Amino acid sequence: MSSRSTEHPVLARTSGVPGPGHRAVTLPPTVFGDHVTTGKLVLRFTVTGLVTLVVVAVLTALASVGLGTREAIDNAITSVTLAGSAVVESRLTDDLLRADPALTEALDLAVRRELIRDSLVRVKIWSADGQILYSDQAELIGERFPMREDQREALETGRPAADLSDLTHPENRFESRAVELLEVYLLMHTPNGTPVLFESYFRYEGVTEAGRRIWVRFVPYTLGSLVLLELLQVPIAVALARRLRRSQRQREDLLLRSMEAVDDERRRIAGDLHDGVVQELAGVAFSLGAAGRGPGGGVDPARVRVAADQVRQSVRSLRSLLVQIYPPNLYEEGLEPALTDLLARVAARGLRTALEVDVAPGRLGVDETELLYRVAQEGLRNVVQHAEATAVEIRVLREDGTLVMTVHDDGPGIDPTVLPRETGHLGLRALAGLAGTVGGSLMLASGPEEGTTLRLEVPSR
Repeated sequence: MSSRSTEHPVLARTSGVPGPGHRAVTLPPTVFGDHVTTGKLVLRFTVTGLVTLVVVAVLTALASVGLGTREAIDNAITSVTLAGSAVVESRLTDDLLRADPALTEALDLAVRRELIRDSLVRVKIWSADGQILYSDQAELIGERFPMREDQREALETGRPAADLSDLTHPENRFESRAVELLEVYLLMHTPNGTPVLFESYFRYEGVTEAGRRIWVRFVPYTLGSLVLLELLQVPIAVALARRLRRSQRQREDLLLRSMEAVDDERRRIAGDLHDGVVQELAGVAFSLGAAGRGPGGGVDPARVRVAADQVRQSVRSLRSLLVQIYPPNLYEEGLEPALTDLLARVAARGLRTALEVDVAPGRLGVDETELLYRVAQEGLRNVVQHAEATAVEIRVLREDGTLVMTVHDDGPGIDPTVLPRETGHLGLRALAGLAGTVGGSLMLASGPEEGTTLRLEVPSR
């Protein structure tokens, strides 16, 4: 906390807060048109969501049909296990293994009456050595075929199994090639414990139809949940789109303000060079030309000394300009020494100055320090060029969690509603936008006999 001042009557009456006679205006950041509307962003999100919904629905349907088919196959195995045990295994005898015609006929009658119906179209009973002991296709009874791996596995493990029929196998020569069949294998035993393999054939389209029926039962819940999720995400999409739009607009505003600030700074530097160093060097050229035409054709030492002084003044002006462009002590020594240097250059023009910094060193971030310095620099530049003032004061304070800086002069004042619209004051507009990006604000206040105050407020971190 420190204070440096040269007291002035007008400055003593002001605190940086607009008085009763002041007219004040908050300098707005530049607004740049947004190319992407909220509606377009929501439409993109909705279309993407619908595409995702369709993809998920298709994948869910495929998975559901697959699970339904698997469930239908399990149901087929269960029904075969129950019906086969009740109808076939209860009628198995060792005489059937010896192809007893009466037993075969009785079993065939029971199978046709109680088993072969709906999608079940064929029944076979195999011995362990590959002989068909019974089939509802009588021509196959007594024939012997090599047993396949899945049949042997069902015989050895006793676990029921199911698989699509290979209709090219000889034992399936009576089946229509145009109809897919599902084979279900079940291990049975005769009363004496002889293992046999009970094989039943189902139309596969009936199995898949059962799978589809299972899937259809879940369709309303699956698709309904997806549609509800899509509808619930629309408000979120609207909020995100609005936030994205604001962010995009802020970036474009910042880019535009940066471009305007760069152009304004270039014009200012060009003006400073033209009105200062260029004019001084032009005067040096004239002085040197006159010095070369001294009495008797010699050199006039007095004019040479004047020219040397002018060159030194030009060098000082150039150094001052370089310091304004990049103050070397801003980050090394802090804000207060940098503001002191700014006021020293103003004091060299004959203005009374005062500085009060009520912020402990090291408590300001880099962004805050640079913003405060740039606002002070722009404020002092306007005071020198436009204010017709005799004194200027800078104060940096903390007020209720807010960092406040004021640049006040004792000039006759201006209309603050006009200045932000003038194209020659893009520096203030750019600084107002820069302050807005960190949640701050820049205000210009002025009134008769009250001078002009530039006030920056930034949330203190």
